[in-house]
Amino acid sequence: MIMLVYSRTKTIGVQKQGANRRVVSGVLEDELYAMQCEIMVNWDNRTIEKVQTRMKRFTTTRCPLAEKVFAAAQGWKLDSELDGRIKKELGRMGCRHMAILMVDACRALARAELARELREALEKDPGLDNKQFLEDFFRRYPDLKDYLRLE
Repeated sequence: MIMLVYSRTKTIGVQKQGANRRVVSGVLEDELYAMQCEIMVNWDNRTIEKVQTRMKRFTTTRCPLAEKVFAAAQGWKLDSELDGRIKKELGRMGCRHMAILMVDACRALARAELARELREALEKDPGLDNKQFLEDFFRRYPDLKDYLRLE
């Protein structure tokens, strides 16, 4: 009996660089694909400043186009339209796997910032009202409310 094994690893990391810059890095590796992206975001206005991608292993001739195509996301905001824009405007012209990696990376960034701010708030006030914290968070970042779809 032959047993087929398939393994995929996806890793996403978020770095805070100064008060208003975030860098999120994503890596996807499996038997067919190997790629990475790095997205610089201005956190004050949640706008993508720069996108760099790298295709190491891919299956179609369109995939390497991701390296140029995905740079077009510069200036896009983290909002409820972002996932669709990445998939339709970038994924269709470049690589759909890179598009999904980028969507996951941007969502991870938004979640990481929510978690970071919650941790800081809990350190200051261990009896913090979680509902009030979320209301305050989304008042500061109204464009993330629909993006994160938490409520």
